[in-house]
Amino acid sequence: MTMLIDSNVDRLKPDFPRYTDLPFPPYRFLPGRHPHPVASPQGHSYLPPGHREPPVPYFPPDQWRKSDAYLFGCDLYNHGFWWEAHEAWEGLWHVVPNPSPQRRYLQGIIQVSAGHLQTRLAKAAGIKRLRDTSRRHLDLAFGAAGDGSFMGVALGEWIGVVEAYWDLVLASDPPSHRLERFPFLRPMEG
Repeated sequence: MTMLIDSNVDRLKPDFPRYTDLPFPPYRFLPGRHPHPVASPQGHSYLPPGHREPPVPYFPPDQWRKSDAYLFGCDLYNHGFWWEAHEAWEGLWHVVPNPSPQRRYLQGIIQVSAGHLQTRLAKAAGIKRLRDTSRRHLDLAFGAAGDGSFMGVALGEWIGVVEAYWDLVLASDPPSHRLERFPFLRPMEG
C-alpha cells in the first residue's frame, strides 16, 4: 500500500480563486490508491480504445489568458490535483515550439506539480530530483522572460517561494506538505 502522509490536502484553500469553470475530477489521483485516470476503465479520464483527446490548441506565451489547458492546469495545481495538473500542462507542452522558453516553463511547472505528488507520497528522493530539474527549467525560462513575468506568473518571485517551500518540506522526516506555505500559481489579473 502507498504511504500517504498528507491526507489533509483536501483543506488546500478550497476557496482559492479559479481561472476556469471546468469541473474538477472526482478524485485526486495517487498511484497505488486510486484507479489510474487514463489507463483504467474506472479512471476519471479514461477513454475507450480508439478514442483520443483532441490536441490542445497552441497559444503563444503572451496569449496565456486564452489557453484553457494552461489555466485549468493552474486551477488543478492550486487545488491539489497535481497529477491532473501535470496532464493538463503536458498537453500544452506537446504543442509548443521546441526549444523555447515556454516549453522550459511548462516543463518546470509540470515537475513542480510532480514534486508535490512525491511529497504526498513521502518520497524524499523524488522530491529532491524534481526540485533540481524543475529549477533548471524555470531558471532558463526566467532568463528569457525579460521583465521576470512569464505566462502571467511573476516567475522570479515564484521560483523563490517554491525553493523556500521545498526547504520546509524536506526539513521534516518523512517529508510532508506545509499547506500554510503552499506556493500557489497566481497568473496576474488584467
